[in-house]
Order: sequence, then C-alpha cells, then structure tokens
Amino acid sequence: MKLNKAMRSYHQKRLKITKSQIILSLIVLIALMSGCATNRGIIDVRVAVPGNQAGGTVVKITNVTDSRVFELKPSEASIPSLKNGEIDNKAITSRAIARKRNGYGKALGDILLPEGRTVEMLTREALTRSFREKGFQVLEPGDAGYNSAKPIEANIEQFWSWINLGFWAAKLNFQSSIHLKGDIASLKGGKSVNSSTQLSTQAAGTRAWTNILNKGIEDLVKEVKNQI
Repeated sequence: MKLNKAMRSYHQKRLKITKSQIILSLIVLIALMSGCATNRGIIDVRVAVPGNQAGGTVVKITNVTDSRVFELKPSEASIPSLKNGEIDNKAITSRAIARKRNGYGKALGDILLPEGRTVEMLTREALTRSFREKGFQVLEPGDAGYNSAKPIEANIEQFWSWINLGFWAAKLNFQSSIHLKGDIASLKGGKSVNSSTQLSTQAAGTRAWTNILNKGIEDLVKEVKNQI
C-alpha cells in the first residue's frame, strides 16, 4: 500500500512538472509571437578593433559593398526581408541585420543597426580586426604610407540573422558570405569567406539577438583569418 501511494505521488509530481514546462513554453511562445516581436528593433553591434602591430604586410580596405538581395516575401528565413516592405530603401536595407518570426514561420518585426551605422561599417570593422590579428597592418586614409598600401575589396553577399521557433526552445541563426579580393597572395583571383552560427534560447529578446550577432561576427573574423 505504501509503495502504491509513493508511486502515485511520484507520477503526480512528474505530471505537475510536465504541465509546468508546457505552460512555461506556451508563455514564451506567446511572448515571441506578440508584442515586441512584431515591432522593429534596434541593436547596436560593434567590433573591437585592435591597433596595428609592427611589421607585416601593409594593406588598406578600399571598398566594402553591400550587395545583399532583399525579397518582399522570401521562401526561406535566411533571405533578407523587411517588415514594411522597404526592400528598395537603401537607408533601411543598409542597416538591416535580422528578422523575427513566429512559431508558424511567419515573418514579423525586423532588426536594424542604429542610425549612422551600416552593415558595411560593421563588416569593415570585422575585416580590419581579422587582418590585424593575422599580422597585417591595415592603414586608414591619412595614415603615412596609405597610398602605397595593397588594396583589399569586400563584397557582402550575405549577412543575416533569423529565428526558427520550436516548442521547447528557439534557435537563432546567423550566416555571412563575404567575397574578398586584393593584391595579396591568398586573395589573388578573389575568395569567398562563409560563416554560419546557431544558438538555442528560451526567449528571443534583445540579449539573445545580440548574442547571436556577436557570435556570428566572431565566427566571421575566425574564418577570414583562416583564409588569409
């Protein structure tokens, strides 16, 4: 008898825990599908760029071009899009970095960099850090020797973050593809550098989006260093 009571008590407690988990997950899912998830968010992501080291090949990043293609109703979440259909507004697309979605995959609010910041700027910072950490000297306009530095160009083909919602957790994703070409041995003829990152989270708030974007940039820096 005591054993049966203990077993019933055990199953009742387990059932309560399961119900609590379900309720918690539903609350999280509802929060993701409403409120701030439908609005445009602003996240300021920056790259800490180290100074030049002595010695090393001297380069300059002359052009960073954002060539991403935005679609009004993309077939895949990894394709850049904007909530209000502003896909032809360069002032908006140049700052766009992510799109929120609900549990059915429907696109919701988007996420931009703050005014005055662009994906081109962010990519330039990441590239400058990559080259400098690899031992190159990256000069800026006005630096001594800038005119004679070897030029590097970058074309941003992909730089985007999105969400896939599951019942128990959400998965945040980041992908980038940067085509580099320049007057150094490893970039003769051009080279595409690709990165892909994913994080699981229970609540896709500002902190979670910031984490995936920072992690994605770290992965991009690592991949650029591997290629140069």
